[in-house]
Amino acid sequence: MTGLWYEITAETPPPLVEVVAAVMREAAPGGLAVEEPVDLLGPEEGFAVRAGEPVALRVYLPASELGAVLTQRLREELAGYPEVELTARPLYEQDWAVSWREFFGPVEAGRIAIVPSWVEYEAAPGQLIVRLDPGQAFGTGHHETTRLCLAALDEAVRPGAHVLDIGAGSGILSIAAARLGAERVDAFEIDPIAADVARANCEANGVTEHVTIYGGFPGEGAPAADLAVANVSARADIELAGPLAASLKPSARLIASGFLTGDRDDVVAAFSEHGLSLAGEREERDWALLEFAKG
Repeated sequence: MTGLWYEITAETPPPLVEVVAAVMREAAPGGLAVEEPVDLLGPEEGFAVRAGEPVALRVYLPASELGAVLTQRLREELAGYPEVELTARPLYEQDWAVSWREFFGPVEAGRIAIVPSWVEYEAAPGQLIVRLDPGQAFGTGHHETTRLCLAALDEAVRPGAHVLDIGAGSGILSIAAARLGAERVDAFEIDPIAADVARANCEANGVTEHVTIYGGFPGEGAPAADLAVANVSARADIELAGPLAASLKPSARLIASGFLTGDRDDVVAAFSEHGLSLAGEREERDWALLEFAKG
């Protein structure tokens, strides 16, 4: 703790955002943060802005004589806008490189425990550990769809299985599949940065003999697999339904997630068109996971 600051927030109607933002920038030349109200659409689809709702404009001022003068000036400038709700709260400086880690602890799903690399953790009997550094790519175990997939993999992976991981992100599901006994895991990630992160995580977990990271999605001629997991988005799952179905053995299973419950029927319809039947489903909050069987 090295100093006290004040976070000044102006909840502003959309038509006034530009004028209020200009006033706040004048009072706090260090910068302005704009936070629009959004709805999350999925781990790969981003968000949608909720039009018409107030926008949060934020500046940060030091708890000093200068800060007090700037705060008072800001209140006076915004007094002519009664629609704007102005609030302030104290914040203490911290070393973010350390404090961000407080948000990430171990996550357990089935026999798998996802443990940050800096956390001491004693595995329970029969528990399998995956160690990751959260924040580098999607897949820390803290998102609902990742937990759903981990639990589904725990039940679906058989010793010696060939598994496909579509949209590997941090490599968390590939590593988990290898830990659960898969002999071969082919992981596909179109983001080159995420792919590099996945490779590093696989190496750190000692599974590079079993897991290979590719920079795209399965193409023609790829060996048929026993199991596929696609934790991407409704749109991607639907578009890849055909290629995924073709990449599976006749008796294979497929796990699809990364989408909200409202997209369930569309995803079911897409995979059903390609010969996969719904074999199970799970939900956590508003997120869905579907399990399909081929044949």
